[in-house]
Amino acid sequence: VSTQSTWDLFVIMEEIKKCKRPGCGKEYKESENTPSSCRYHNGSVIFHDTKKGWACCNRIVYDFEEFQKIEGCCLDKHCNVVASSAFYKSSTVANAAKSLEKEEKASKIKSIDDYNKEIEAKKKAEEEKKKATEGTAKVPVIKDGHFVCANGGCNQAFDEPTNASDSCKYHSGAPLFHDGKKGWTCCKGDALDWDEFMKLPTCCVGKHTIKYKQASIEFVHSK
Repeated sequence: VSTQSTWDLFVIMEEIKKCKRPGCGKEYKESENTPSSCRYHNGSVIFHDTKKGWACCNRIVYDFEEFQKIEGCCLDKHCNVVASSAFYKSSTVANAAKSLEKEEKASKIKSIDDYNKEIEAKKKAEEEKKKATEGTAKVPVIKDGHFVCANGGCNQAFDEPTNASDSCKYHSGAPLFHDGKKGWTCCKGDALDWDEFMKLPTCCVGKHTIKYKQASIEFVHSK
């Protein structure tokens, strides 16, 4: 039997292996395994909320199929030995952001000073808006012949003569929507369903505030 025939028989009978390198998973034969056969990731997998990516690449996706299509950033031979790897275990995006600074900013815990600055900036913006609209007639929202309350979480119809200091149960903060969760900046509770969000217990009691057509609710988008 010729040497070529022996080699051909070896190739045919050769065991087919599966690469265990992160992001590869391709089948291969050792005889065809070259230093550039495998394209893989040398970083850890990042799964945070709905975000998916690799610590070694500056790319984040939200769909699992798109995550699987992220091309590896390293080249080497295929390997069927599982290397030790770890997921980023993070309650915030901070750990993931260490390797994704070019892609997105890390989430930061806001201090009291940060919140105070935001409140002052909002008050200033509201004052400027108020000055800009001075002289413009305000048109109240009317529902079935009654005023509508503009306080957060209330939205009830009312009559001004019966508007007492304990008529309205409302939220003093703004709505907070982040990664499917819904809540209020003034309260700790949150909900996933919109109906449940509308039923969250309020934290303040006071008089109803008339809602005007030009008024708008400001939403806080968590980054």
